[in-house]
Amino acid sequence: MKQFYMLVAALLALSATPAFAQAECYQNDQFLVIAQERLNEVGTDFIIRPPAKGKIACLYEINDDDVVLSNPGDPLHYEQLVGKYLVLTRSTGPEGDLVVYDLTTELYTPLLDAPALDEMTITEDSITYWQKLILGTELNCSSFSENTGYGLGSMIYEERVLDLPTLTVAATGETRCASTQ
Repeated sequence: MKQFYMLVAALLALSATPAFAQAECYQNDQFLVIAQERLNEVGTDFIIRPPAKGKIACLYEINDDDVVLSNPGDPLHYEQLVGKYLVLTRSTGPEGDLVVYDLTTELYTPLLDAPALDEMTITEDSITYWQKLILGTELNCSSFSENTGYGLGSMIYEERVLDLPTLTVAATGETRCASTQ
């Protein structure tokens, strides 16, 4: 019986050990990004390093030479690493922002931080996304009545393209109405 209680005590001790999120690694020929979701709040922390040679252990362990992109309280999530750009979304729900960092700059301030739908197309040369423009109304949104019937709002979004070689943003002329919370 004593062994049974010792086993129960050991199991309880193991269950009290804090859980660690699994790190995920993304690499191209310019950078290695190690991402780890936060356990006590929404969002992800990132370690930025030069690309690794050979096989790497994907561990979220900060070294002296690492650059850390971590903003507690900022719910950033990984989308893609394209060249020298780290593409993230910021969101705690269905609406959010598109956030793009140039990893070659020392300040690590976003070169783009725009309210946008999470639907985007990312290529080596561009990021196409839908940016929040104006409130949807009965006059400019065909689904306005349906949206309000479900207790939702409406927003007009404009399709835009961030051209990565020139870092310019241009509207395509396309707009659409989407429901919002």
